[in-house]
Amino acid sequence: MTTPCRRTLRLAPLLALAPLLLGGCATLFTGTHDTLTFDANAPGVRLTIDGQYRGELPLTIDMSRNFMGGRQFVARFEAPGYATQEFALERAFNPVAILDVSSTLVSGGVDVLTGSLMKFSPREYHVQMVPEGQAADAPAARRSAELHRFALNGFRDLQKDLARGGGESLSTFAAMVGGDDATARRVVEASVRGAPGLLAAPTAPVFVHRFDALLAASPELAGCRL
Repeated sequence: MTTPCRRTLRLAPLLALAPLLLGGCATLFTGTHDTLTFDANAPGVRLTIDGQYRGELPLTIDMSRNFMGGRQFVARFEAPGYATQEFALERAFNPVAILDVSSTLVSGGVDVLTGSLMKFSPREYHVQMVPEGQAADAPAARRSAELHRFALNGFRDLQKDLARGGGESLSTFAAMVGGDDATARRVVEASVRGAPGLLAAPTAPVFVHRFDALLAASPELAGCRL
């Protein structure tokens, strides 16, 4: 007759192998890749990461978190007529990896090797390109950065205002764009007329591009572009 203790002993080897059979918990639950999106305020911006060309913005890429082989995840943005921008893509601790602390040598080790221990954060980037010869803190550069920041962070509020024909967010943004009361009113009127296209924008970068195109299409507002 098999005693309960003996049953436990027979199960122990299987339990010990469980992390090995399952692999890293974070690897299983969150994977080893992240989807990153990149957008810029200028056309023709080329992206390279660790020296490898990835494409022209706007761009969505599937990015491996694996940092083996000396990967630094340094993103470089280049465009004719603009100063080159370069920065390291930030990564943050993956909370799911907490599940692996019980088996650092097996399961946790898998996560370290695959990169699942860390994840990219943020995963959406807007790159503010600065024309060559213009200082990053020049009034025009600061204005463009502030307008993009407001629209990218608050595009849902702007869409809500557009849907009802006006509102606080839209008025504030129009004042920032126009610079004076008369021009701000024209910005509001033009954006309300162009509301169908702006309301259909699925993401903040698309909304910003459409708003900028709306300004560019107006002879009165072309000088107010973002």
